[in-house]
Amino acid sequence: RHPRITGFGLAGDETMHHPRDFADAFHIAREAGLGLTAHAGELAGPQSVRDALDHFGVRRIGHGVRAIEDPALVERLVEEDIVLELCPGSNVALGLYPSIAQHPFRRLMEAGVRVTVNSDDPPYFHTTLGHEYDELARVQGLGRGALLAATRTAIEAAFVDEATRTRLLARVDAASADPA
Repeated sequence: RHPRITGFGLAGDETMHHPRDFADAFHIAREAGLGLTAHAGELAGPQSVRDALDHFGVRRIGHGVRAIEDPALVERLVEEDIVLELCPGSNVALGLYPSIAQHPFRRLMEAGVRVTVNSDDPPYFHTTLGHEYDELARVQGLGRGALLAATRTAIEAAFVDEATRTRLLARVDAASADPA
């Protein structure tokens, strides 16, 4: 164990390999007490999300946006309290959705899926985390409360120690109490 290693993940084009090819590595990481996340449900469809859940036992999915195509999978995400690390700007840039307006961020959130706002690869997609928040507010009409809820979810799902989590959640609580 090392205090600065808190999680283990797999990223990249999920169409290249099947999760079963990496299941042993995730088992080792889980046994070591690491938080687990995997890229799924972006370039490949909802089955890749299901495969990541079944073969890796992750609590977070990088992207996972295509889960919206399968209502039963959306229900599973809610029931199992799985967090989706959504990246609207990159999903639009890669052609998954024609615009932020058609991105299913709001629909997933309203279905009860725990979602976070992410920027994926900012230099490549010419974005920032702040821009992603601004676009969701401007285009999808998400208010301050909804966006703070996504931030709270990100902190709750972060692979950090409890002292750090508590400190960060206190900042979100303070921002929630501020009417500005």
